[in-house]
Amino acid sequence: MEVTRLSDALGAKISGVDLSNVDAGTAEEIKESFHKHQVLLFRNQDISMEQHISFSKNFGPLEVHISKDSLHEDHEEILLVSNMKKDGEYVGVENAGDAWHSDLSYMPKPSLGSLLYALEVSEIGGDTEWLNMYDAYDTLSTNTKKRIDGLKARHSFNRFKNKRIGVPKQRQNGGKERYEKLSPPDVFHPVARTHPETGRKALYISPRFTLGILDGSEDEAQDLLDELIEHATQRKFVYRHVWEVGDLIMWDNRCTLHLACRGIPEDQIRHMHRTTISGDVPF
Repeated sequence: MEVTRLSDALGAKISGVDLSNVDAGTAEEIKESFHKHQVLLFRNQDISMEQHISFSKNFGPLEVHISKDSLHEDHEEILLVSNMKKDGEYVGVENAGDAWHSDLSYMPKPSLGSLLYALEVSEIGGDTEWLNMYDAYDTLSTNTKKRIDGLKARHSFNRFKNKRIGVPKQRQNGGKERYEKLSPPDVFHPVARTHPETGRKALYISPRFTLGILDGSEDEAQDLLDELIEHATQRKFVYRHVWEVGDLIMWDNRCTLHLACRGIPEDQIRHMHRTTISGDVPF
């Protein structure tokens, strides 16, 4: 197994590993690199859905996503991230990741990590970016760190509650009722959470799922959240990935945000499978 850094910000490429057949010792080595680099890239993989699921389970039990209409019909652990259509309807979550976010932060026990496998990629667009939220926290001023110490933020899946993001075209008609039906109750998590494996602190807010911070007046709370988001999304904290068929990327949702950069022409296809690892209550 060979480990090569992907960028100054975060991430590493893992070479010499066939994900269709990973033994316990190799899985432990991968876990160590995962905790160190936050985002891991495995290139030129050829794995079945069963092998994707099996490899993912090395890192914990898997979640079944709340978007039931975007799950693979034979493997509910697989979320379809796709702009393919069947009978005029998208087969997967076409709009997935269109604002910076950490997967499932709207749940009482958010996701530990996610693994996304590229089966088909577009020639244009479709890149993904990741943010290092350790560095985002570490580079805050001392006063800001003191200010957010012990504060919690409200997270929600419901797009219609969030003034920072828009509602995609495919969800504008009847979308409000869909989000109200799908969305679990809003949850409250620390603005800065402690990683249970590394002990490091990371900012744990995002434009997509964080509605506000419980601190003083609503205006003050929104101003603070805007300030933190602006700080965290600086380009120096970013790794941008250009996908190739056979890429599998796994990332740590406890200390990163990610963004689907989109820009795919209507006549091109991007089709991927994602598994999601269950996590713990943030602290």
